[in-house]
Amino acid sequence: MANWDEIEYSQISADWRHRDNLTWQIPSVIVVVGGALITAAFGLDIDHEWLYTIRLILLAFGASFSLTLSIALGQNLRYQVGSESALEKLLSGNGKEIPRAGSKARRTLSPRDLGLSGRDVARRLVAGLTGSFCLLVLCWLVTFVLIALLISVI
Repeated sequence: MANWDEIEYSQISADWRHRDNLTWQIPSVIVVVGGALITAAFGLDIDHEWLYTIRLILLAFGASFSLTLSIALGQNLRYQVGSESALEKLLSGNGKEIPRAGSKARRTLSPRDLGLSGRDVARRLVAGLTGSFCLLVLCWLVTFVLIALLISVI
């Protein structure tokens, strides 16, 4: 690898590690917050006059929070696949195939910039980042449970 490729490899590796940390942190936040809100919504011992309203607010907040973080996790994983593809190109000596913004190295790479289709990203995600894919499924499951509970309260 040339000196420029080593610098770019280091930057993309740092981005990949940061995204991997986020991949493991987001689901834990969703599970903890979602579980606490479900427990609070159905475990509160308050006046029945306010119970419906409080449940509705707690579950609506939990569902929207979980949905937002699940979408963020999905986007994070897409970019992690893009970074992984760029690292593979750098290691194979094809660093010139990685698009740059002017003369600067790009630290965050969209899979689309590297010629990966949505199907390629999904295939790489399921095959190469199996644990991360399972966490994404867990986040969507918690989101759907919160939405189902919200609908049942309405």
